[in-house]
Amino acid sequence: MTRTLTAAVLVVLLFSLGACGGSNGSGSGSGSGDSTGSATSSSAGGSSHDSAAVKAISDSLMNAQKSGASTSDLLSLDRKDADCIATGLVDKVGTAKLQRYGMLTKDMKVSTSLAGVTMSAGDADATTDVVFSCTDVEAMMQSAMARSGALPKQVRACVSKVMTEARLRPMFSKIFQGKQAAAQQQLTAPLMECAKKARP
Repeated sequence: MTRTLTAAVLVVLLFSLGACGGSNGSGSGSGSGDSTGSATSSSAGGSSHDSAAVKAISDSLMNAQKSGASTSDLLSLDRKDADCIATGLVDKVGTAKLQRYGMLTKDMKVSTSLAGVTMSAGDADATTDVVFSCTDVEAMMQSAMARSGALPKQVRACVSKVMTEARLRPMFSKIFQGKQAAAQQQLTAPLMECAKKARP
């Protein structure tokens, strides 16, 4: 049972960490042909700094999926999703704060993923709202769990039922506040129940 619970926690946390972007320090420099996508025309905030920030974040989200990193298999964002998240972050959190949090450098390159920042509770909630409004987080999580093969089918079905938006939103907010341990603890009880149900 412990092994099943651990696998469940890892899958959910890997998904949540991966879905929020990779730490591609090269920013837009290593993107493929689609890195000149619609993010370049975003007018978040109206300034050139904001447009550069949107493009850098969107490119980083896309590059994270192409990098072959361990979390890349859990990502399923397309360019439209990445642009939406990037624009939302710049609009709701702001370029200056993203720089202060260490996600963006002064020259508008992504220096760390969202999972690596420590935001205020308000900004973490705003970021969570952006992620959930731009993507179907529950569907992505279910797809990621199915692809991972880490959980038996019965446990997957149970986790899908208990990992609702109401439970996932506070978890994401805690992750964006740098409280990964608290986020994992929040999942322990429902996942433990799933593991118990899976016992022969």
